[in-house]
Amino acid sequence: MSQKKYQDMLAQRTEKIFKEWEIRGSLTERELYYFLHKLKGTSGTIGLHQLSLFCASQLEILSSSNDQKIPVSSLENLKNRIRLYFDDSVAVKKEEFQLPDRYVNRLDQETFILIIDDDLEFVSYLKELLEKLGAQVIISLNGKRGIEQFYSMRPSIVIVDSKLPDMSGFEVLDQIAETARQKNTTLAISSEQATKEIQIESYRRGAMDFIAKPFDMDIFFPYLFNRQQRQQAISSSIITDSLTGVGNRRYFDEVINNLAKNSDRTGIVFSLVMVDLDHFKQVNDLYGHPAGDEVLRKFGEIIKEEKRDGDYVFRYGGEEFAFLFVNLQAEETVNIVERIRKKFNKLTFSSGEKEFKVTFSAGSAVYQDHVDAVISAADQALYEAKRTGRNRTVVYDQRKLVVKRKLMVIIVDDDSFIRQILQQTLLELKSPDIEITVKTYSDGPAFLEDDWYTPDDYFIVLLDGVMPKMDGLEVLSRLKSDHAKTNVTVSMMTARKSANDIKAALWLGADDYIIKPFQPSEVLGRIDKLANRLFDKRE
Repeated sequence: MSQKKYQDMLAQRTEKIFKEWEIRGSLTERELYYFLHKLKGTSGTIGLHQLSLFCASQLEILSSSNDQKIPVSSLENLKNRIRLYFDDSVAVKKEEFQLPDRYVNRLDQETFILIIDDDLEFVSYLKELLEKLGAQVIISLNGKRGIEQFYSMRPSIVIVDSKLPDMSGFEVLDQIAETARQKNTTLAISSEQATKEIQIESYRRGAMDFIAKPFDMDIFFPYLFNRQQRQQAISSSIITDSLTGVGNRRYFDEVINNLAKNSDRTGIVFSLVMVDLDHFKQVNDLYGHPAGDEVLRKFGEIIKEEKRDGDYVFRYGGEEFAFLFVNLQAEETVNIVERIRKKFNKLTFSSGEKEFKVTFSAGSAVYQDHVDAVISAADQALYEAKRTGRNRTVVYDQRKLVVKRKLMVIIVDDDSFIRQILQQTLLELKSPDIEITVKTYSDGPAFLEDDWYTPDDYFIVLLDGVMPKMDGLEVLSRLKSDHAKTNVTVSMMTARKSANDIKAALWLGADDYIIKPFQPSEVLGRIDKLANRLFDKRE
């Protein structure tokens, strides 16, 4: 893998900063210190090791707390030295990290990594490497967006930079560390300052690991493999969801398979009820995640109280729960579910001075011959309950048409050839439980003004960054300003040289980006992973 493109990006960004200095005329010693700190970490990670060492030597004579002004005219020698390390004509050793063949596809899509860091060159390089390992990677350039993506995307590994533009990494930890612990999520702080004090504070605020910048890739990848193995070992040994006290997804898989084997042998029936709390994402958005957690806890209490001896209840993932009722047909489960509904619907929750209520939808199906079939049937019945008004229970009827969850992939690009190629490629996506459609628009206004949105379906938008009638960034901004559209995932398509566009898109809320030119198969793979993430109910 070539690191040259990231070195060029860093050189361009550095020159832009130098020009900003010229306009200002002076900067503080503190500002110079943090500029060199960031440059040290990024340059070392992308192969400019001598530049990293030079920055480290300069940091030894600077203070991070001195606000004394430094004239820019006195920094010419420093700037020229930095430029030399970027200059290909100068004999400067630039070590190239080569990803070992044995690492390629070592991880799978279960390894979902969130990087919260505003250094675009660093995170772009890291994202490309990690995706070659087989992981799925999402980037947030500020703390607020990172917290939102942590709760909505459920990553398995989170790496947070200690210094972010809107808050510190420690403040991010304060808002996600407890939930990360409950979900067995690996949480790491990264920093150019590997002081004893910062490491102590990282662990005190809830981080599991501290990673010094620049990243040493020879160490970083074995670290990731170690954490993945640890997560798998812990997940295989825990059967209870720590937030709600009911069984977790692993325990559900174990119990339903045992019940199926027993049913096949003895003929004893059992039914599965899938339950989903209605509009739960809006609860988190309007009232905060602590209020959402309280809703989940109370629901867990009620279902444990109301279940019969010999029945099982589980948190299937997120706001979705599963009940297994032994010796009951699907129709017979409705009375129990409605008893739970009556008790839960009476509850009033509060957040500050605001009060709110929550309802749930349910789908029931009886086991007949295969575990996957009963899960699919109950899930289809649940979707039908949500589609037809929510706050109700639907019993699966195999005589009716199969009801599938709907995923629409939307392509917004002024290039008709790109639209046609992508549409043909994406129509290859197949799923037995998901109805996938593809829609295309030639410009932003046509997309924004069309009536494509529905609250109960899922959408992935492939949005071109540069279009004549309305810039892709403006389209993204308008789309993300509608906070009710929590079921819409956006992936920006941008040219390789448009680093500023990538940064702006991530700031505005894009969930991913795709670099042009690309292979259609690459887009298909990304969409497949995003779709799996949207419909994946596992913790």
